[in-house]
Amino acid sequence: MGRNSHIPAEDTEQFIIEKAAELFNKKGFWGTSLSDLEKATGLTKGSIYSNFKDKTDVSLKVFDYNYNKLREPMGDRVKGKTTAKEKLMACIDFYITYFPSMKSSGGCAIQNALIDSDDTNIALFEKAKSALGSWKDTLQKIIEAGIQNGEFRRELNAGVYSAYLIAIIEGAILVGKSLDSHQLFSDMLAHLKEEITRI
Repeated sequence: MGRNSHIPAEDTEQFIIEKAAELFNKKGFWGTSLSDLEKATGLTKGSIYSNFKDKTDVSLKVFDYNYNKLREPMGDRVKGKTTAKEKLMACIDFYITYFPSMKSSGGCAIQNALIDSDDTNIALFEKAKSALGSWKDTLQKIIEAGIQNGEFRRELNAGVYSAYLIAIIEGAILVGKSLDSHQLFSDMLAHLKEEITRI
């Protein structure tokens, strides 16, 4: 009997993904070794690769897991709002609340994957790029609706402003995480919320 042999076969893949999620987010694709995966899961190389094609396959499924942990609760936070400004504010408030958990688990899954994999794991880079594009499209639609209903100035470029919002949020995550300051992160996003009230 191997280590963790008590785990039902159908649950082994999910178990590996959950155990590897923080590992990949903190150490990156190349920084995470097979021995790291074995140690985190308590499984042998054979057990791990009987559930995945290779390390790239693990990284793609781990990214989906980490991304959904971000996307789904943020979507729930925005869902109950009616105006465009309320939706943007809810999105920012989510990040302020979620920052400590995100920081302790290694940072933003999208940001980490894009930085770590652009030249080394093209499949992961493209998946993260698609997630970033989806986030931008969602914000752009919210802003366009706000322009249509008179919440935002008509001359506001929804495409550019949606990208700008992401750049500020992701930059704030990088700075707040690097300087180990939730307060600084919150202050930067509070400034962004104030700006949104004026556009």
